[in-house]
Amino acid sequence: MYADDTSITFAGKDVNDINDSLNKDLKSVNTWLSSNKLTLNLTKVEFLVITSRQRWVYLSDNPSLTINNFPIEQVSSTESFGVYIDEN
Repeated sequence: MYADDTSITFAGKDVNDINDSLNKDLKSVNTWLSSNKLTLNLTKVEFLVITSRQRWVYLSDNPSLTINNFPIEQVSSTESFGVYIDEN
């Protein structure tokens, strides 16, 4: 069994804050999935940073997110329920 179309949203101004908060949430999601005998298809897991070009300069690095020690790929655009979203 798989958990389809799951998403986590977080707003932050600092890459360290983003990393800490989202990695903590991802760990909790992974624990919940395991407890309920569900798995993620880790090859389909991705993340998108949405910001204005003016604010992008304030991010010192890209976030580094992992789930179950598996690095999550950052993408510049994605599709969710038929809606295409890009990083701008």
